[in-house]
Amino acid sequence: MSKNIKNSPFKLIGGLVQAAGAYDWGGKRKAAIGEAQGEYDEMKAQFMGLDTSNLYSDVTNPYANMQNTMEDLTVNQQQAQFQSQKNQQNQANIMSNMKGAAGSSGVAGLAQALANQGSQEAQRASASIGQQESANQKATAQQAGRLQQQDRQGAYSADMTRRQGAVDSRNLVKDKTNTLMAMSANDLSQKESAHQQAQQQFYAGIGSSLDSAAGLAMGLPPGVV
Repeated sequence: MSKNIKNSPFKLIGGLVQAAGAYDWGGKRKAAIGEAQGEYDEMKAQFMGLDTSNLYSDVTNPYANMQNTMEDLTVNQQQAQFQSQKNQQNQANIMSNMKGAAGSSGVAGLAQALANQGSQEAQRASASIGQQESANQKATAQQAGRLQQQDRQGAYSADMTRRQGAVDSRNLVKDKTNTLMAMSANDLSQKESAHQQAQQQFYAGIGSSLDSAAGLAMGLPPGVV
């Protein structure tokens, strides 16, 4: 029975039906492959064109060329000037008050003592004023230095944040593009595989039909061909 089916018209018709079902009518499968190939090529081009430049290549030292806020500090001269003026005033006052007793040794000694005391007081006062003025200048310069450092640190931190944000965004684009490229590659592979299987079924159907047709045409006994 099986030998008769092998060379029967049913085998011929079955092979033709198989071939017809597997045939790429209108080139739809080839068109689908072409479309999938185009999508894959596009995603591959996008992936290859991703910007991979170093976003930190132009980073510089934020503390370079900072102004030295202490370089303009000068020696305080107010202390010496005040001391000199005070000494001169004390001497003038003593000489005026003791003018009538200039020849007396006792009065002259008292005048000298008073002069020395006035000079010491003037020195202490001028020293205090000078120290306060120097401290004020130093504090001002130090505060200016701290503000300058904070300003540069803030600008540097903001710049690093922007750069890191750009890196994160670039990585997201890369991951998305890579995923889409993988999906398009898988779609292309499936369409190509389906086309190859259909071609195999088509040629198998044609071969089966030809085998059966040859047997029937030659009038051979069943099972010979």
